Amino acid sequence: MSDDFKNDEVQAKNPKRNYERKLSISEEAEAASSGRRRAPWPINLIEKPFSVTGPTTGVSLGEARGWGMDSAARGPLNQAGSFVGSALLRLALADAECQNPVTCTNTVYGLKPTNILTMSSVVVGLATAILMPIVGAIVDHTKYRKLMGGATAFLVCLATGLQIMISQDTWFTVLLLEIFGGFFLISHTTSVMAYLPDLSREEEDLSHYTARFNIAGFTVQMIYVAIVVGISEGIGANNLETARISLIVCFPLSTILLGYAWVFLFRKRPPLSEVPPGSNLVTTGFKQVGRTSMRIFTKYKSLRWFMFALLWSPESGAGAVLSITVTFMVTILRMSTIQVGITNLILLLFTLPGSLLSKKMIAMVNPLRSFQMSLVFFSLSVAITAAVLDSEEKKHWTYLFAVFWGIAFGWVYPSQRVLQCTLIPKGQETEMMGVFAFFAQLLGWLPPLIFSIMNQKGVDMRWGVSMISFFIFFAFLITLLMGSYEHALSQVNPAESTDLEFDEEQQEKDKDVSTDENES
Repeated sequence: MSDDFKNDEVQAKNPKRNYERKLSISEEAEAASSGRRRAPWPINLIEKPFSVTGPTTGVSLGEARGWGMDSAARGPLNQAGSFVGSALLRLALADAECQNPVTCTNTVYGLKPTNILTMSSVVVGLATAILMPIVGAIVDHTKYRKLMGGATAFLVCLATGLQIMISQDTWFTVLLLEIFGGFFLISHTTSVMAYLPDLSREEEDLSHYTARFNIAGFTVQMIYVAIVVGISEGIGANNLETARISLIVCFPLSTILLGYAWVFLFRKRPPLSEVPPGSNLVTTGFKQVGRTSMRIFTKYKSLRWFMFALLWSPESGAGAVLSITVTFMVTILRMSTIQVGITNLILLLFTLPGSLLSKKMIAMVNPLRSFQMSLVFFSLSVAITAAVLDSEEKKHWTYLFAVFWGIAFGWVYPSQRVLQCTLIPKGQETEMMGVFAFFAQLLGWLPPLIFSIMNQKGVDMRWGVSMISFFIFFAFLITLLMGSYEHALSQVNPAESTDLEFDEEQQEKDKDVSTDENES
């Protein structure tokens, strides 16, 4: 048999090989790069642990390594917030001369000391909701997407480094730095999220990437927390000293990872579109969000309900969840800063099997069903936690519940990321990701505001924690209105959905042919 005939036969049995694979935007950007910004050896060894190859493309992209490093850097920044938040809460209680944080009615700056973290989250959430369209406009309508990502990374690291001065006299200044750092971190996440759909056009690749990024982020967080807890336990550090140690470790680690990623790995992008005549970046951002949202609501029914679900998902004000849980652990369970750190360490450890579970469920069912199941699991985990943990005597049960929270976090985020990327109409990736980021943060201020009002009125804090469960379950109920995943895909990318159905039918035919040949 000739080689030509063999090749024809192989192509007939594998119709996908007849189609030439289109390069992703990241591949095109890397191919067009001059390479002048490549890190020299041995500095470039820092990116090796973050190398990831797309399973269908077989390509290892610099921007994928950058995404992994960025995800790893954001982990310690988030975790430092729990250490610092725990210390700030105690410093505020001391300033208000509160002996019992539950019954104390004294105030500091007009608030109960136990409300300072949650009200800070309210400020960050409102600022984000108001200013996020402007950040999105810079990412979409200028050539400064990379500059925005790098600048916000620098500002987050700067705010983190300055917080090392935390003390009884400077705690309010540090609280303000926490607020600024939180806002810039969310703005930075918006910039980096715009790069995610550029990495690949294949759902399998995106699922693989997001799972690996999640694992990288939570692994570095876990190592970071272990180092902080280990040093603090080793030297017998108190709550304030533990907070300082967390910042001293976090600042150089995140600065190195973010600095390397944004100097050497992420590429520049041209404007997605020009600013319309008569408009500016401020007005364009809000108009763009309005136009894109209206187009989604009128043309894409499934995507519309997904956007509504994002308003109530765990990512909506992720920092708000942290502020609520830290306040609960310190106030009701009377946990020390080190005990809060151990709880986070257990949670982070179990995000790894959660991420693997997410990848498995996406392949077994689909991203939508995986996302829905993760929301139900997350909601139940939070509800049971709030029902059981009602006093200091039960605080050691927190470590058990951290296992379930960790699995939930590791499961929900990759599923949501893949669902976002696959439901975007082709050619509208950057624009849609900006709107997703806006909706994911639009109501981020609401849970901590409700919690703060309830706490100010003396309502049991467990009701405030259980509110997180209600929000997450409501997000699940909204996703039920999306219909099937296949139907959602057919709405946003009809041609691709047809190709997918053709490929599945062809695979079934190939199986039948193979079975017939074996029988004969």
